[in-house]
Amino acid sequence: MKKRLIPIVLLLCICLSSCSMLIPTPPFTSAVSPAKTGTNAVSVPATEEPQTAAVTPTDPEPETTEPLPEPVRVSFLAAGDNVIHPNIYTEAKRRATEDSREYNFLPIYDDVADLIKNADLAFINQETLMGGEELGYSGYPCFNSPQDLGYDLRDLGFDIVNIANNHMCDKREKGLANTIAFWKAMEGVTMLGGNESREDFDTLRITECKGVKIVWLSYTYGTNGISLPSSSELFIPYIDRDLIKEQLDKAQDLGDLVFVSIHWGEENHFDTSSEQKELAQFMADNGADAIIGHHPHVVQPIEWLDGAHGKVLCVYSLGNLISGMANGYNMLGGFMTFDIVKDSLDRPRIENPLFIPTAFYYADSWYQTKLYLLENYDQEISLTHGSRKHGKLTDREGMEKLLTKTVDREFLPDWLFEEGN
Repeated sequence: MKKRLIPIVLLLCICLSSCSMLIPTPPFTSAVSPAKTGTNAVSVPATEEPQTAAVTPTDPEPETTEPLPEPVRVSFLAAGDNVIHPNIYTEAKRRATEDSREYNFLPIYDDVADLIKNADLAFINQETLMGGEELGYSGYPCFNSPQDLGYDLRDLGFDIVNIANNHMCDKREKGLANTIAFWKAMEGVTMLGGNESREDFDTLRITECKGVKIVWLSYTYGTNGISLPSSSELFIPYIDRDLIKEQLDKAQDLGDLVFVSIHWGEENHFDTSSEQKELAQFMADNGADAIIGHHPHVVQPIEWLDGAHGKVLCVYSLGNLISGMANGYNMLGGFMTFDIVKDSLDRPRIENPLFIPTAFYYADSWYQTKLYLLENYDQEISLTHGSRKHGKLTDREGMEKLLTKTVDREFLPDWLFEEGN
């Protein structure tokens, strides 16, 4: 039986050993077309067996998004008319110390000094000239104030000073020229409205803080009927729509925002005039971002306008900061404060607008002058204000009523509306 099985086994072995020869093995050529030579294409050498395992595509690297930088915030403050009557500069001389200049105005501003100092940018309308002692110091109607005031304003923290107003020609060409020269020589201060020539006027003022550039324009409705001689090179920036539009157009390419300082309106009127409203809208339509008004010597409304670049903040009148005027309502003024916010997405914008009210005090003697934050102005002290001698007293409570009647609550501090403030 075993002998019969051996030939069969041998025959099976021969057949099995010859199976691979029955299947021809052609040379392998890569089937990857030129159009598929990306990261998932596999090329196999012709000498290797074709790879039959599936190739898993590699997941693309996730895109990384750079975090947006923190927005830049510039705090801004604007003060209204700084009117220096004789009682103010006379007392400033009496307050001089060994460490101060001949005239020491700083004590007047003690209660508001920190507010001014803490602002990144601080603006003031300096209503009265600083033409030098040679022209004589004087009050209404033709003012000239000691230049020591200018140094004190700078030391307080005001770095933008406007002189385009109705009193800029009070001491004629000499007074204005001296005032312009004084402010131009002041390191750390940008003067608005004083122009040595038309060419100087055409050179727009620009301030930069934390990388935010503000282009400044400045105009006045008039100069109390006093004009410069025709031979003078000095240039007065009177309100003129064609001129304003020309400068607004030019300003658009020079900075991030355009602010307009404007001396306008009717004195002692708490309501805005139709001319103010029309001109404000004209400036907003032509590219202004903020309008800072002064001259009426009382506070006027604050509002948002629709402008060429969006919302435009318009402060029609900041009122007086300090003055020796007789009416109690002229003692109410304030600081317009807000943040200028710049990020990588939009044009810089104005946020957190707040009007911080102030009250200026003098006693029956016209002295003991002091500027208070209205919040710190005690009712009992307000009843002793020197304006009562003229039957024109406005006490603290009266000031609060005027303020809340004139300025929208959106722009006022909450304490004004707290019961029993």
